[in-house]
Amino acid sequence: MSHPVLTVRPAALGTEADALGDLLVEYMTWATGQLRATFGIDSPTDPADMRSSLAEYAKPSSVLLVAATESGELAGTGALRTLAPGIVEIKRMYVRPAWRGQGVGSRLLDGLVDQAIRLGASTIRLDTARFMADAQGMYRSRGFAQREPYPGTEIPPHLQQYWFFFERTATG
Repeated sequence: MSHPVLTVRPAALGTEADALGDLLVEYMTWATGQLRATFGIDSPTDPADMRSSLAEYAKPSSVLLVAATESGELAGTGALRTLAPGIVEIKRMYVRPAWRGQGVGSRLLDGLVDQAIRLGASTIRLDTARFMADAQGMYRSRGFAQREPYPGTEIPPHLQQYWFFFERTATG
C-alpha cells in the first residue's frame, strides 16, 4: 500500500490538540503494554495523563514535532525538552504501526536534532526501553552512544534496569 507524502513539522498545539492527545495516549498505551508483556512490570505512567503533557511543549525551550499528511493525518511524533542549559532530551518518539518501516522515525529524529541545534543545545540525550530494538539501531546510526542514566530522566531508578540511555553532541 502506498502512503501519502509526509511532512515533518512543529505540531499545532492549539488546532491539533485532540489528535496529538490521541497519538500520545496511543503511544503510552502501546509502551505500557509492551513493558507488561516483556518484563512483567507496570509503568508508573497512566496513558491518559499524556493529554495533559501537551502544555509542556508550548514552552520556548521545548518542541513537539509531528509527521503528518497533507490532510492532517498524524503518522508519528517526537519531542524535545530542555533539561539544563545546553542539554536537551528527546521524548515521546512514536510512529504509528501502519507507518513503520518507511523512514518516518528517522525523519522525526533528524528534525529533532535540527531543532536541538536551533535551541542552542550542545548535548542531546534520550532514553529508550530495552524492547525498542529498532529505535536503538536508529539512534546509534545517528551517532548516539549508550551512557549511564542521566540527571533529569523521567525514568524512576527502580525501572532504569529496563531502559537504555543515550547521548550525542548536537552537531554530531
